[in-house]
Amino acid sequence: MTGPDDGGIPLLTNCHTLILRRLLGHGETPPPAEHDLYIYNVTPDSLPLSQEFRARETHVFAPPAGALARYPKLVWVKCHIVVDNFCHYGTPAKAASALDPAQKMGYTYRRGADLVPLVRDYAREMGQDLAPREAHYLAHVLVEIAVDFRIYQEDRSVALVLSGARAEMKGEQRREYIEGVSLLYGCEPAKVERSQGAPARFYGALYGVDSLFLDGRTKIILRKLRLPYSEANIGRTRGLILDASEKVSDYPDFVGGAIDVLADRDGWAGEGTLTAEEQ
Repeated sequence: MTGPDDGGIPLLTNCHTLILRRLLGHGETPPPAEHDLYIYNVTPDSLPLSQEFRARETHVFAPPAGALARYPKLVWVKCHIVVDNFCHYGTPAKAASALDPAQKMGYTYRRGADLVPLVRDYAREMGQDLAPREAHYLAHVLVEIAVDFRIYQEDRSVALVLSGARAEMKGEQRREYIEGVSLLYGCEPAKVERSQGAPARFYGALYGVDSLFLDGRTKIILRKLRLPYSEANIGRTRGLILDASEKVSDYPDFVGGAIDVLADRDGWAGEGTLTAEEQ
C-alpha cells in the first residue's frame, strides 16, 4: 500500500473551503476580490497533483523573510496547514514524528479508528490484507473523503466556491498567486503555472462537481491500494464511501473546533515555520 508521501492528493477540499468561508464570514458566493483566497487555501494539496511537487514540500510553510509582507495572501496557505494539523493531531502544530496512527488525537484518526473494521473488510474483498497500522491510516483517509462527501450532500454551494474561484481568478490575481507561491516554495513561477490544471487532469473530464466527491474520490482509495480504476473497483469503493459517510455525522464539531483555533490569528498567522503531515 502507498504511504503518506505518494505524491499528495486533495482530501478535505470541501472542509477546508467551508472552514475558510465561515472564518471570513462569507456567504455562498464570496466577494470577487477574495475569491482567490480559496485557491491559496488548497495549494498544499493541489500542487502535488501536477507530479512536479511532492506533498512533503508543499506541507511546509517556511517563507523567506519578507514574503508575507510582499504577498500577504500566502497566510491562507498556512491556514491549510493549521487545519491539517488540527484534523490529524488535534493541535495547530504537528505532533512528534513517527507516531502510530492510534496515537494521533485529531478527528480524522479518532473517527478513523471506528472505520478500521470497515476498511479491512473492504481490502480483503479487493484481495489485500492490511496490517493494523495500514488499515488505520487508510481509515483516516476515508474519514476525510466521507466528510467532504457529507458537506457536498448538505451544502452544494461549498464545492461551487472553489470551482468558481478557479474559473474567476485571472489577470492580476493569477499573477500575484503564481509569484507568491513560487517565492514560498523556492521554485520558478512556470512550475506553479503548469500545476494549475493538475486537479482536472488527475480526476479527468468525466468528474464534474456533481460526481467528484463520490465517484471521483474512489480514485484516491484505489490509488493508495495500487488497484486499477476499473468499473467494478470504482463501484465497490463507492459503496465504501457511502458506508463511511453515515459514520461522520459529527463532522460539524471538528469544523467548529478548527474555526476556534484559527480565530487566534496572533497564534498562527505570522512568518514562523509550520509543517503538516503530508497525505
